[in-house]
Amino acid sequence: MNAPKKALLLVGGFLLGILFTGITINLAVPQLLIKEVHSPYDFDKTVRIIQERIAASPRWHVVEVYDQNAEAIAHGGQPIGRMAIIKYCSGHYASAMLKDDARKSLAAMMPKGIAVYENSRGEVLIAMNNGMVMGKLFSGETAAIMEDVSREVEEIMNFMNFKFLTF
Repeated sequence: MNAPKKALLLVGGFLLGILFTGITINLAVPQLLIKEVHSPYDFDKTVRIIQERIAASPRWHVVEVYDQNAEAIAHGGQPIGRMAIIKYCSGHYASAMLKDDARKSLAAMMPKGIAVYENSRGEVLIAMNNGMVMGKLFSGETAAIMEDVSREVEEIMNFMNFKFLTF
């Protein structure tokens, strides 16, 4: 095979590899960034247990629980079904993360949230940001704080064998 054909095949293979990687990332990232699991309990019990477990955790507290369906309807939207968003925070981790000016913008992700909802089949699901994957997007102290937070969130959610997975 002559040199121009080899170069063309090499460049074509490289571009095909980039395309394949882009498609794979596009398909995989949503499932990596948001962790969604089925609850073993009904909607009300799931919301109650999560609130109780957050309150029982030494560094965490529930900030507020939103009825997202009521919020949507009250502000001009259509009904979306049963959905609660549990907002929770840790003063310990918030101050560790936000004391550095370079990280103050991360307040946009605070307080943390857990969505509990029923799908159209009546199944109760729980969704939240995958802190382990989010932490991998950062480095240094930011990544370490996010990893510590994720471990504590796993502990709060261990009533249903919840684990964040990176890959």
